[in-house]
Amino acid sequence: MPLDSRNYTARLPRSVEDLQHSVETFDENENTLEKVSESSLASKDIEYSPYFEWALSWSDYVEDMLAEQERDLASCNGDSSEDLGFTRFESDWDATPNSDESWPQSDDSWERQPTISFADEYEARMAAIDAEDEDALNTGAKRSPEAPAPAVFIDTLEKMDKFLPVLSRLKDGVELAFDCEGTPEEDENGEPIPGGGFGRTGDISFLSMTVISVDITYVFDVWQLKRIVFDRQNDDGLSLKTILESHDRIQLWWDVRSDWDTLFYKFGIQIGKVRDVQLMELLSRSGRESNIVGLHSIMKYEGQYTMSSCKLRTCLKEKASGGAYFERNGWRPLTTRPLTRTARNYIAGDTECLYGLHRRLQNRLKGWLEMTQGKTVGGLIDAIGKPSTLLATTDDLMQFIDEQSVIRAHYAISPGFDSRSRERKADASAAFLRITSLWEENRDRMSKRQEEYQKLSQI
Repeated sequence: MPLDSRNYTARLPRSVEDLQHSVETFDENENTLEKVSESSLASKDIEYSPYFEWALSWSDYVEDMLAEQERDLASCNGDSSEDLGFTRFESDWDATPNSDESWPQSDDSWERQPTISFADEYEARMAAIDAEDEDALNTGAKRSPEAPAPAVFIDTLEKMDKFLPVLSRLKDGVELAFDCEGTPEEDENGEPIPGGGFGRTGDISFLSMTVISVDITYVFDVWQLKRIVFDRQNDDGLSLKTILESHDRIQLWWDVRSDWDTLFYKFGIQIGKVRDVQLMELLSRSGRESNIVGLHSIMKYEGQYTMSSCKLRTCLKEKASGGAYFERNGWRPLTTRPLTRTARNYIAGDTECLYGLHRRLQNRLKGWLEMTQGKTVGGLIDAIGKPSTLLATTDDLMQFIDEQSVIRAHYAISPGFDSRSRERKADASAAFLRITSLWEENRDRMSKRQEEYQKLSQI
């Protein structure tokens, strides 16, 4: 693998700890971390006020965000590098041996260490991580708020059987968050891989599932276990397939389209009770902006309200470095075993943040209701299927979101959907475009309401 000469520092391992660091450094190919603005990540202890927040222009916020992350407009799924603002560096490091060069002299302390292969040490590290996460699962031990949720990787039949009883303990309501990763489309020579990619003609490498009530993320190695992941049942007859198809509990997704295109055509899974958080974000805006934005970009702005600044900073860096790593390697590490630590963090990261973002956007939608209620702003409430003569509730908005989420998922499994095409995938659906138009038609009235709420917030 090429190394960036600007970041590479040759040194000899002096201890097992150094050797472990070397394994991670070489496996992750000197990933470039995305810089995260300290000011944008600062933790804020602010009591939520829909009046005050809507007095601030959400339209301006979205315009700034879209300008910064223009490449997000073509995104269709979080498993791509759609919203990672990284820079790729071509290696100019000359690896050709030179007889004039010599290794630096060292003391003999490191030579007295036992010889450990990179592969053995790496597998030991990954096994230790899995053991820690599994212990947290079994003991229910309290974690620091700064600590990420345990991510339990399931890549053997034994681990799958150990997991299955969890399905019988799931709660109703908003309980699950899902995400899928695709597979590489090209090999190392740039040749197309038959059946590679994502969607109905591609495949799934990993399925991530966060159980919200216990804050545990399970990552299923679909590439290794194939249909066993979805079809294997527990003693109560439950499988991941039945859970995904169930309407007993809400599943959170970020852009359901390519995921369900693949789940339906590759594994025959019918659409369950999905809630597309991307549509919640779209509805929570005010103004003319109707383009779809990637999860990474949204978390940069909304994450400060859903997690600590330290945890958010770690989350964003892991997502950025993982995306850069996969991009440099053509997404081939998704089907290469064992996984590097960078790959593991990237794969498990999306579903963990969805529930906090979901709650945050529900609060924003409360402000949306305050701005659009009644006849003053004609047609907005009617656009979500509620007569404007009646007071709408947050439940009405969530019902609209759920209906549109199912419509979006069914569109993804329709004959005309092409997950490989980016044409119009960044555009909102007709229902949301109608709402956008109504915002424009009522701009003067909305401005007056914002002024009124701003005055109220200052009292």
